[in-house]
Amino acid sequence: MTIPKIKYAFNGWESPIKLYKITSTIVDYEKVNIKVEFNFKGVIQPLKNEDLKIKPLESRSWEWLMIHTRIALELETSDIIEYNGKEYKIMAKKDYRLNGYFEYHLVENYG
Repeated sequence: MTIPKIKYAFNGWESPIKLYKITSTIVDYEKVNIKVEFNFKGVIQPLKNEDLKIKPLESRSWEWLMIHTRIALELETSDIIEYNGKEYKIMAKKDYRLNGYFEYHLVENYG
């Protein structure tokens, strides 16, 4: 049995996406945020209801997004990103490399 290559389903659905990874550092005793820009193609959509139901109750009303892309981004769980002027925290990184794509779950960052 062969694993289906889901990456082909992206044809015609992908859009250019720009987001920024935010890291903090201390400069002269002050916190400074550094933004690194990521440009790639993929699909961003709200998290599916089935996935949202298993998230902690207190965070279900926050905005959750899901990114699908054919490339592995240099993002890890707990990283903070900015997308469309809002900050989000990476809550899950799923490696579906055998199927030809990667999936990320993001929640609006209130911290």
